[in-house]
Amino acid sequence: MAYATPQRFIQEYGLDETTQLLADEQQLLTSQLLSDALAGSWTGTPSVAEQAAANAAVARITRKLATISNFMDGYLRVAVTLPLSANDANAGTLEECCVALAREGLSDDSDNITERMEKVADRWRTWLRDVQAGRATLVTTTGDEVVGRGRVRTGQAATNFNWDAFPPVRRY
Repeated sequence: MAYATPQRFIQEYGLDETTQLLADEQQLLTSQLLSDALAGSWTGTPSVAEQAAANAAVARITRKLATISNFMDGYLRVAVTLPLSANDANAGTLEECCVALAREGLSDDSDNITERMEKVADRWRTWLRDVQAGRATLVTTTGDEVVGRGRVRTGQAATNFNWDAFPPVRRY
């Protein structure tokens, strides 16, 4: 299940930018055609080629959101039990992460990509690694930590014990 929908992507970045990111080389896709394809009914009488371009754009963004969600799950499954509840407190955060990473993924050439897009996507990838490593946690709507995978943590914990108060051990 994808963490975001094409409609949510459009809500975040706007119909015009989404159309620009999904436009094919023939420049057949328009904002109206994309809206119509998402709605499932055509306004006016678009040509068969225009309908095909719009349907291909919807398929592309839907596939990209699903692929990014799977990518995110690769990080999350180490820390939490999947699937997460749809009305979980994390839903909005995961949705934002998904659309930001998909935006970068759809910006597949120098005409579309910006340094800002890359920085935002890098920030979200860092957050995913932090969740995976346990440096960041996902919480439920009540503020409790999401049920984890039962990982065992090892390492040395900080201590307030003064080890220097003992004389060194002499070995003969």
